[in-house]
Amino acid sequence: MNTFIKDYLLAGNIDTPSTKLSRLAHSRHARVRSRVAENPATSLALLLALSVDPVADVRIAVAANPKVPRALLVYLVTDENADVRYALAEDQNLAPTLLQKLSSDSNPYVAERAKKTMQNLPVFPHRKKAA
Repeated sequence: MNTFIKDYLLAGNIDTPSTKLSRLAHSRHARVRSRVAENPATSLALLLALSVDPVADVRIAVAANPKVPRALLVYLVTDENADVRYALAEDQNLAPTLLQKLSSDSNPYVAERAKKTMQNLPVFPHRKKAA
């Protein structure tokens, strides 16, 4: 098995030791770094480091981590890359206040996606009622 595949599999394994995840977070392969970012066992320190990764897909993976703290999501909602903001805008688990912020995004695709997500939430106080 080649090194990339081994690293990719290790990066996504919740039983991978934190020292190994730390090494993998610095991989030259963005897909490996993304897997580290998605891994629920990844430390807050690594999530913070990966939230400024030059590759948007890695930052999107940070936002998808089930243990990502709200403060980091607040930061990512203002990411310079519209793809990162769009990924957040389509997340039904994102706090309604953050979806509201995204609904007025400068990128019309991000803003519309956030509005659609809010409309599809089971309960949202600003949701328009059907006539």
